[in-house]
Amino acid sequence: PQRADVFGGRPSSVLEPPAGAVAADETPYPYLQAEATRAGLELVNPLQATPDVIAHGKFVYENVCITCHGPKGAGDGLVTSLFPKPPSLMTQRVRDWPDGEIFHRPMRGQGSMPSHARQVDARDTWSVVLYIRQMQSQEPVAPPAAVAPAAPVAPATAPASPVPGGQS
Repeated sequence: PQRADVFGGRPSSVLEPPAGAVAADETPYPYLQAEATRAGLELVNPLQATPDVIAHGKFVYENVCITCHGPKGAGDGLVTSLFPKPPSLMTQRVRDWPDGEIFHRPMRGQGSMPSHARQVDARDTWSVVLYIRQMQSQEPVAPPAAVAPAAPVAPATAPASPVPGGQS
C-alpha cells in the first residue's frame, strides 16, 4: 500500500530552496525601484558600442520594447491604445540620464511598466541601452511629456436665497 502523503504536503517532490538561497550564476539586482538615480550614478555599461552589440540591442528592442515604446522610441507602440502611453525615450530628460539609469528602468519597472529582469538578462538590457543611445543620436529631441491639465474648478456659487413663504 502507498503512503497517504509522500511529499510532506508539498504538491511535488521538489524541495523549496532555503531562505536567502540564490541560483547558481545569478546575482540579485541590488537596487530598489525608487533608486534609479543611485543606479545611474553607480552602474556603468560593461559593453562597448560595437556594430554587433548595437545590432543585438536592436534585436532585443524590436522583440521586447517596441510594443510599447514604438519603432523610434517615441512611446507610440501598438499596445499604447490599451495601456498608458510610456514616455518617449527621445526627450532631453531621458537623453541626460546616465546609462545606468536607463538600464535600471526595465530591471525594476516604472509606472505601468513591470520589471523585465526575469525575461531579459543584464547583457541584453545593456545592449538595448546602447541601441537607444544610437537612436537618440539619430532622432530629434522630443518635447517633454505634456502634463495633463488640472480639472477646471467650478466657480463658487452664493448660497441660494430663501424663497418667500419658507419653501425651498
